[in-house]
Amino acid sequence: MKKRAILWSVVLVLILSLGWGALAQETQEVQETQEVQETQEVQEESSEKTVVAEVNGEPIYLEDLQEIWDALPEVYRVQFPGGIKDLLEQLIRETLLAQQAKKLGLEDDPVIQKRLEDIKRQLLVQELIKREIIDKVQVTDEEIEKEYTSNPSLYTEPEQVKAKHIMTSTEEKAQEVLQELQSGRPFEEVAMEKSESPDARQGGEMGYLKRGDLDPDLEKVLFDLAPGKFSDIVETSYGFHIFLVEEHIDPRLKEVDEVKGEISNRLLPQKQQEAFEKLIEELKSQAEIAIIEENLPKETTPQSEIPGETGGESQP
Repeated sequence: MKKRAILWSVVLVLILSLGWGALAQETQEVQETQEVQETQEVQEESSEKTVVAEVNGEPIYLEDLQEIWDALPEVYRVQFPGGIKDLLEQLIRETLLAQQAKKLGLEDDPVIQKRLEDIKRQLLVQELIKREIIDKVQVTDEEIEKEYTSNPSLYTEPEQVKAKHIMTSTEEKAQEVLQELQSGRPFEEVAMEKSESPDARQGGEMGYLKRGDLDPDLEKVLFDLAPGKFSDIVETSYGFHIFLVEEHIDPRLKEVDEVKGEISNRLLPQKQQEAFEKLIEELKSQAEIAIIEENLPKETTPQSEIPGETGGESQP
């Protein structure tokens, strides 16, 4: 239909400006756009429309323009800072190019026809996969529960500590800091005054640290400290540190409702792949497939694998 053709033309122009990478990231949005356009096509063509431009007598309607704008993914909309007016200019350009292509007879060009057939084939395959697999294959609550109970470690928050530190460039400075802390000065105050770390302004705040994310030696120091206690001087590749643990959080198995979406996202691709393979096998079992082996290109053996070829000098 014409509106869908216009939409894909706009997307084509955007491909030329954004590159295929941007398009690949928005595959789902384009599919949703196509669904919107297909729904809109059922409207009666006889309904009155407002003409906003004519290009050599070919009208561009406000309603179509608005529908295309509403259906465009956000990543494409940012290419039109002037909004619908910029989109209209884009459609005018596209219409001029299409009209010129028709004048040159490109519409009936065999190469174009072949490309259109290839695109049609790809769209048919995509739509079949969408309807028969993506729309139908879902992860059930039972499958989510089974995954949750079978792999609790995947859904357990690791042990964590909330920590602060003071870093100095020499051990002598670290000793001075340690003495001040032992005398009762607040850790945050000393950190802001004496720490040479970039986080000194935040009182040496390190945030929450998970077990397994740190160097084992440093991890032992932090996770062995009781909340409210500071460490002795610890040397690292960055300098000399004194750590304070503010909070110690034990590992926690998340509730199944907390990870339901995560589990579904983990299982869904596998289920879809299995459904796809099953569909292929069903179609193969119902089809007559003949592979003409003699017409296939002959496989070539790499030179290094030819018997007797060693790549060195021949032996007498």
